Amino acid sequence: MNALVDYLVQRKIKAVFVESSVPDKNMKALLEGCKARGHTVVIGGELFSDAMGKDGTPEGTYSGMVRHNVDTIVKALK
Repeated sequence: MNALVDYLVQRKIKAVFVESSVPDKNMKALLEGCKARGHTVVIGGELFSDAMGKDGTPEGTYSGMVRHNVDTIVKALK
């Protein structure tokens, strides 16, 4: 965790993204570690990685899933 905090702080990365399989406590520890070093990092949104969205939604198709991920990343890093 310390190495990841160092990486984010040194590169001034301002957002990280979650995937539903990552425990919340790990993400909270990451954000708190960055804050303790004077760098604010936010959760930029949830990305699809292991599965697509629900059937019948735009994210339920491959192209819709990719579009969602790209839009989420771009919005968070502006």
